[in-house]
Amino acid sequence: MKIMLSQMLDQKGVSQNQLSKDTGISINTLRNLNHNRTTRISFDTLEKICDRLDCGVGDILTIEQSG
Repeated sequence: MKIMLSQMLDQKGVSQNQLSKDTGISINTLRNLNHNRTTRISFDTLEKICDRLDCGVGDILTIEQSG
């Protein structure tokens, strides 16, 4: 699974800091998501991100094919 948050933020013209302020998600959590340094993401966090960026979960998470 790969988190495509950085690309979505760029596409929407929103900074990590602005997303943090708008959603209440800590900047550290967003940085970890942005750099794929997390092993899990809560549904609540996903919902807040998707609501703010007006996108779907499939725009944030993708499945990487191995091999």
